[in-house]
Amino acid sequence: MRQNPVLLVALLLLTFGAGCTGTPENATPAPVLHYERGDVSIPINTSEIPVKKFDINATEVIEILLADQRAGALLEGGWKIASVRTNYDYDLRTHVDVEFRSDEPSPSFFIEVDEREGQTGWGRCNAPRWLGGPFAGPYPEDYHQNRTFYHTYVFDHHNERVVMVYNETTIFYLYPSYGREWYESVEASG
Repeated sequence: MRQNPVLLVALLLLTFGAGCTGTPENATPAPVLHYERGDVSIPINTSEIPVKKFDINATEVIEILLADQRAGALLEGGWKIASVRTNYDYDLRTHVDVEFRSDEPSPSFFIEVDEREGQTGWGRCNAPRWLGGPFAGPYPEDYHQNRTFYHTYVFDHHNERVVMVYNETTIFYLYPSYGREWYESVEASG
């Protein structure tokens, strides 16, 4: 059987060209940003953050995010930025969700960033909602959240503790120490 020389040349070019996908020598590496408050400085290497879905300028998104007190509370609490992804509002406007995860097993917390407006939006936890009672369904295995009129409480079933208390714009309590005074005052008055 006779081989086609054009096909052989094309395969050789593909074989030799397969390793030529490196970064150009004059490419600028992604900057390392810093969250800073007082004597706290936490570096954030934007090139290590996975960007999911559409083309997003992760550096610009993180710069906007670092001005938000919720991001500061999470970063100071040991949480890391796990991903940056495009999402849609109810009216199909796009925005960016920045996902935070803790080193210990926990649900994720998302903060919305509007690149066009240069500001953050609402935040939310992805733990399932569970209200209790006879019609609530089975008790969630790991975590659940309950929403009151003003706040949402996230519960850890493994350690029988409250992990977080938040609303759409503020994190009031984050285990183990952020906002403890506020949380204790809420418990005392409740």
